[in-house]
Amino acid sequence: MLLFGPPGTGKTMLAKDVATEAGWFGEGEKYVKAVFSLASKIAPSVRFVDEVDSMLGRRENPSEHEAMRKMKNEFMVNWDGLRTKDTERVLVLAATNRPLDLDEAVIRRLPRILMVNLPDATSRAKILRVILAKEDLSADMDLDSVASMTDGYSGSDLKVWPKGLSCECFIGEGLYFS
Repeated sequence: MLLFGPPGTGKTMLAKDVATEAGWFGEGEKYVKAVFSLASKIAPSVRFVDEVDSMLGRRENPSEHEAMRKMKNEFMVNWDGLRTKDTERVLVLAATNRPLDLDEAVIRRLPRILMVNLPDATSRAKILRVILAKEDLSADMDLDSVASMTDGYSGSDLKVWPKGLSCECFIGEGLYFS
């Protein structure tokens, strides 16, 4: 469910009330602790946090709810606990599209930062070959040419792109997809 609207209209209050009524409000800290405990028990393991900026963004946000601040603090305390135990091999791996939105304390805890860039034309052609491997392509389909026309596309963009093409379609430059 998506709640949307201008700031201050009660979206957070409504979500908090629903969570409280369901008995889930404030449970985030407990779940964070449980996840790290499990990761330690089954080590070696990986704890992956996708869209980490949504959970561990900058703390100076005045509209951030107290429950979220507590969960964020619990996450970082448990993360620090992993880093002090040499015998436990738990990798915390995080991904974000917006690294500048991360809290400085989170950035300090990350031993390495790796940029995963958009694929070049050669890589896009390889991605297209994998995505379209089971498709009935026209014999004159030149995926290298298609790849050169998709500058700025991510692997995810390329995966979604042909889904709507269920019939033979003119792509341009004499290229056809069937």
